[in-house]
Amino acid sequence: MQRSMVVLRNTGHGVNDIFWFVLPSMLPVILQQFDLKYGAAGGLLTGFLGVIAVFSFIFGKLSDNHPRHLIMGVGFILTSVMLIGGSLTGTLAGFVVFLLVAGIGVGSFHSAVYASIDETTRENKGAVYGMFEFWGSLAIFLMFILHGILLKQLSWRTIILITALPGLVMGTLYLSYSNKLRVITEHAVRGTEEIKENGKWPLYFFVLFLLVSTFRFMGIIAVVNFTPTYLVHELGMDPRFGSYATGIYFLGGLIFTPFLGKLCDTRSPFLLLLLITALAFPLIILLSLPHPLWMLPVYLFLIGICYYGAGPAMSIIVAGMSGKLGKGEAFGYFMALISVAFSFSPLLFGLLADRIGMGPSMRVFSLPLLFAALGMAVMMQAMKGFEKRKNAVERVGEDI
Repeated sequence: MQRSMVVLRNTGHGVNDIFWFVLPSMLPVILQQFDLKYGAAGGLLTGFLGVIAVFSFIFGKLSDNHPRHLIMGVGFILTSVMLIGGSLTGTLAGFVVFLLVAGIGVGSFHSAVYASIDETTRENKGAVYGMFEFWGSLAIFLMFILHGILLKQLSWRTIILITALPGLVMGTLYLSYSNKLRVITEHAVRGTEEIKENGKWPLYFFVLFLLVSTFRFMGIIAVVNFTPTYLVHELGMDPRFGSYATGIYFLGGLIFTPFLGKLCDTRSPFLLLLLITALAFPLIILLSLPHPLWMLPVYLFLIGICYYGAGPAMSIIVAGMSGKLGKGEAFGYFMALISVAFSFSPLLFGLLADRIGMGPSMRVFSLPLLFAALGMAVMMQAMKGFEKRKNAVERVGEDI
């Protein structure tokens, strides 16, 4: 694939990931502006991410039969226009409406682009996915740092407006290069048609993987989304420093994701995913306990590796287990389910935090990561058993 198109794809990932996290970044000051409780703040995140969940599946399925670059280009422009509108409205109700419509555009990118990467990449897919995730981590890291700087001089509304502008540029570029992107995709698909497989694994393994992934995200995303609020409201940090500290999550991701992606080309992505999921469980518990402030960046950095570094492994697993499903449809299911986890976990976390506090809530939400790790271990054993039975049947067939 041409380098300019790879740069466009990776940059688009960075812009889209910024849209995913612009609300959590501004949540502490939005709480103060509208005098919201944690449960209401979680509900706001749930609504936004719930819309993303629904349209991630819709656009993923559509992308198997319609030009993916057009879907992504229109999605960028819709998101930017709605976020700009939300930043200019003066009421909470108006802001919520614009935010929810923006979620439609945000949901247009990931399902389509993951399927596109799988179709246009023949070798070293782990390394390609790793660099793709690297640019997402880098963008979010820079966003949190920039927001921490701007909060000293600008209102949260102005910051959201500024953050929305790159989407207009990306949408215009995707639409401008639509013919070039179409030709590249068609050429890649023709080149891989002869080596397509119906799928090594039965569909129920894919369903099990989706359930395990949902548990994984249910735990970790609530903690990531509420970390700025936890640092500001529970630990008494300045909102600017809360934003800086959260950026450390994505610093860990951007440093280690390319390395973990390359490992997926030589090691089992299942095993890598199991290890970093299991590691996140004790790290979140440690983050919630009283510690000297200098230790917080260490925990945030390591959790960031576990959170964002799982991207390449999960993408390879989804592509490999999609079977007879279209790639866009398979990634649509994947993005929809994890977006549901993204959407409901902040609401549940916020409601729980209103009752028992944020520290204990973080410890409760570490448990789904433990369950996900155990589920992944069980799934890996089941897959080994299935492969042994399949090989035995094939040997019997050859003997006959």
